[in-house]
Amino acid sequence: MLLDYVSDMIIGIVLAIIGAFINNFGVVLQKRQVNIKAPPEMKDKTMMDIGKFLKDPLWDLGILMQTVLYLPFLLLSFDFLGITLAQPISACGLIFLILGLFLMLNERFKHKSEYFGLGILVFGVISIALGGVAGDITIDIFIANLANFWILFAIMVALSGLSVVMIIKNKARFPFFGVLLGNIYSMVSISMQWFQLGIDEFSHAFGLLILILGIGGAIAGTVLGIVTGQEAYKRGQAIWTIPFMQITINILPVLAGLFIFAQYIINLAFFWIGLGCIIVGGSMLARFEV
Repeated sequence: MLLDYVSDMIIGIVLAIIGAFINNFGVVLQKRQVNIKAPPEMKDKTMMDIGKFLKDPLWDLGILMQTVLYLPFLLLSFDFLGITLAQPISACGLIFLILGLFLMLNERFKHKSEYFGLGILVFGVISIALGGVAGDITIDIFIANLANFWILFAIMVALSGLSVVMIIKNKARFPFFGVLLGNIYSMVSISMQWFQLGIDEFSHAFGLLILILGIGGAIAGTVLGIVTGQEAYKRGQAIWTIPFMQITINILPVLAGLFIFAQYIINLAFFWIGLGCIIVGGSMLARFEV
């Protein structure tokens, strides 16, 4: 029994890391082509100019890596680990992303102290992953905790609304682009867990509905995330946005796993240390980017 648990953990972790590499290399390719076709200093930029990117093979490859090539690994990692653990481990892709932005796009932070904040943020993600998780995820458990879902969803909507307002007012827009992206992809993670539930319990009375919600949420969230990321990348370095995305994209899915899908943390010390590090690391980055 223990051997099976450890085996599933290892397989799930490996799948999550491979998927994280594919996804984040796709982001680097997307940002590279945005820099070429719509650099930050260009004045005439609108959301409607996405058509010219669709004709760019490297941009298309970047988008495929963030969607078609990445999502199967995310889905399988959810099957082995559940959302509570799979999402933080996937966030280790931040390391691949930062390396790609440094080496391929020559992006840099504004202050040396931000590198220390990034290190704390990465340590926090690893610590949460080391916390471990247990508990089966079922449709009945989700339905029983439906009120918790609506509470979390309301929080996500409020954060997203605040982010949009701050972006429009051009106040700390890069941090808020990150928060908004984190919210969007957190919803994608929750939708992927629904999708997995729909497949596993298709014969359940609500199995088909959960499956449709999962597919619809994942597709809509992914498209919205790509468009939002595109707008952020046109206006500045991706490295000014991505760290802030890690805050919400790691905290919200974990909360969903605990309070909506009723998983539980095995090693609470690792979890709380990791959560604290994510908040501290994010705050250290925010004080320079705001």
